[in-house]
Amino acid sequence: MSDAVQPPDQATEKQTPDEIVADIEATRDRLADNLDALTDKLDVKAHAQEAVHDAGAKVQGAVADAKESVVSAAGSAAAQSRTLVQRFRALPLAAQAAAGAGAAALVVTLIVRSARS
Repeated sequence: MSDAVQPPDQATEKQTPDEIVADIEATRDRLADNLDALTDKLDVKAHAQEAVHDAGAKVQGAVADAKESVVSAAGSAAAQSRTLVQRFRALPLAAQAAAGAGAAALVVTLIVRSARS
Protein backbone atom coordinates (compact mmCIF):
# COMPACT_ATOMS: atom_id res chain seq x y z
CA MET A 1 0.00 0.00 0.00
CA SER A 2 2.42 2.63 -1.17
CA ASP A 3 -0.48 5.02 -1.98
CA ALA A 4 -1.69 5.03 1.63
CA VAL A 5 -1.88 8.42 3.27
CA GLN A 6 0.60 8.76 6.11
CA PRO A 7 -0.34 10.48 9.34
CA PRO A 8 1.11 14.00 9.68
CA ASP A 9 3.71 12.92 12.24
CA GLN A 10 5.12 10.36 9.77
CA ALA A 11 5.19 12.66 6.73
CA THR A 12 8.66 12.80 5.19
CA GLU A 13 8.39 16.47 4.22
CA LYS A 14 6.16 19.35 5.13
CA GLN A 15 3.47 20.23 2.61
CA THR A 16 2.14 23.66 1.93
CA PRO A 17 -1.59 24.26 2.29
CA ASP A 18 -1.89 24.45 -1.53
CA GLU A 19 -0.16 21.08 -1.88
CA ILE A 20 -2.49 19.57 0.72
CA VAL A 21 -5.54 20.92 -1.13
CA ALA A 22 -4.19 19.57 -4.45
CA ASP A 23 -3.55 16.18 -2.82
CA ILE A 24 -7.10 16.11 -1.42
CA GLU A 25 -8.57 17.01 -4.83
CA ALA A 26 -6.51 14.29 -6.53
CA THR A 27 -7.71 11.77 -3.94
CA ARG A 28 -11.33 12.86 -4.49
CA ASP A 29 -10.91 12.42 -8.26
CA ARG A 30 -9.49 8.91 -7.80
CA LEU A 31 -12.31 7.99 -5.43
CA ALA A 32 -14.91 9.34 -7.86
CA ASP A 33 -13.36 7.31 -10.70
CA ASN A 34 -13.36 4.18 -8.53
CA LEU A 35 -16.97 4.78 -7.51
CA ASP A 36 -18.01 5.23 -11.14
CA ALA A 37 -16.24 2.00 -12.10
CA LEU A 38 -17.97 0.10 -9.29
CA THR A 39 -21.34 1.57 -10.22
CA ASP A 40 -20.86 0.44 -13.83
CA LYS A 41 -19.87 -3.07 -12.72
CA LEU A 42 -22.88 -3.39 -10.43
CA ASP A 43 -25.45 -2.04 -12.93
CA VAL A 44 -27.25 -5.33 -13.56
CA LYS A 45 -30.01 -3.73 -15.61
CA ALA A 46 -27.50 -2.20 -18.06
CA HIS A 47 -25.64 -5.50 -18.35
CA ALA A 48 -28.92 -7.34 -19.02
CA GLN A 49 -29.95 -4.80 -21.66
CA GLU A 50 -26.56 -5.12 -23.33
CA ALA A 51 -26.88 -8.92 -23.35
CA VAL A 52 -30.36 -8.67 -24.88
CA HIS A 53 -29.07 -6.28 -27.54
CA ASP A 54 -26.14 -8.59 -28.33
CA ALA A 55 -28.44 -11.62 -28.56
CA GLY A 56 -30.83 -9.71 -30.85
CA ALA A 57 -27.97 -8.72 -33.12
CA LYS A 58 -26.78 -12.34 -33.21
CA VAL A 59 -30.28 -13.58 -34.12
CA GLN A 60 -30.62 -10.94 -36.84
CA GLY A 61 -27.30 -12.06 -38.29
CA ALA A 62 -28.41 -15.71 -38.25
CA VAL A 63 -31.72 -14.81 -39.91
CA ALA A 64 -29.92 -12.84 -42.62
CA ASP A 65 -27.56 -15.78 -43.24
CA ALA A 66 -30.48 -18.24 -43.41
CA LYS A 67 -32.39 -15.96 -45.75
CA GLU A 68 -29.37 -15.69 -48.03
CA SER A 69 -29.00 -19.49 -48.01
CA VAL A 70 -32.65 -20.01 -48.92
CA VAL A 71 -32.52 -17.44 -51.71
CA SER A 72 -29.35 -19.05 -53.07
CA ALA A 73 -30.85 -22.55 -52.90
CA ALA A 74 -34.05 -21.37 -54.58
CA GLY A 75 -32.05 -19.72 -57.34
CA SER A 76 -30.05 -22.90 -57.85
CA ALA A 77 -33.21 -25.06 -57.92
CA ALA A 78 -34.84 -22.69 -60.42
CA ALA A 79 -31.78 -22.85 -62.65
CA GLN A 80 -31.75 -26.66 -62.50
CA SER A 81 -35.47 -26.74 -63.27
CA ARG A 82 -35.00 -24.49 -66.31
CA THR A 83 -32.16 -26.71 -67.51
CA LEU A 84 -34.30 -29.83 -67.08
CA VAL A 85 -37.22 -28.25 -68.96
CA GLN A 86 -34.91 -27.18 -71.80
CA ARG A 87 -33.45 -30.71 -72.02
CA PHE A 88 -36.97 -32.20 -72.01
CA ARG A 89 -38.09 -29.85 -74.80
CA ALA A 90 -35.04 -30.83 -76.84
CA LEU A 91 -36.14 -34.50 -76.82
CA PRO A 92 -38.07 -35.86 -79.78
CA LEU A 93 -41.84 -35.93 -79.37
CA ALA A 94 -41.88 -39.73 -78.98
CA ALA A 95 -39.40 -39.55 -76.09
CA GLN A 96 -41.47 -36.79 -74.45
CA ALA A 97 -44.59 -38.97 -74.72
CA ALA A 98 -42.77 -41.96 -73.24
CA ALA A 99 -41.48 -39.86 -70.33
CA GLY A 100 -44.98 -38.50 -69.74
CA ALA A 101 -46.46 -42.00 -69.77
CA GLY A 102 -43.81 -43.20 -67.33
CA ALA A 103 -44.54 -40.30 -65.00
CA ALA A 104 -48.28 -40.99 -65.22
CA ALA A 105 -47.71 -44.68 -64.44
CA LEU A 106 -45.63 -43.72 -61.41
CA VAL A 107 -48.36 -41.38 -60.12
CA VAL A 108 -51.05 -44.05 -60.59
CA THR A 109 -48.91 -46.64 -58.78
CA LEU A 110 -48.37 -44.27 -55.83
CA ILE A 111 -52.09 -43.48 -55.61
CA VAL A 112 -53.03 -47.17 -55.65
CA ARG A 113 -50.47 -48.01 -52.95
CA SER A 114 -51.62 -45.17 -50.71
CA ALA A 115 -55.26 -46.23 -51.16
CA ARG A 116 -54.42 -49.78 -50.02
CA SER A 117 -52.76 -48.70 -46.80
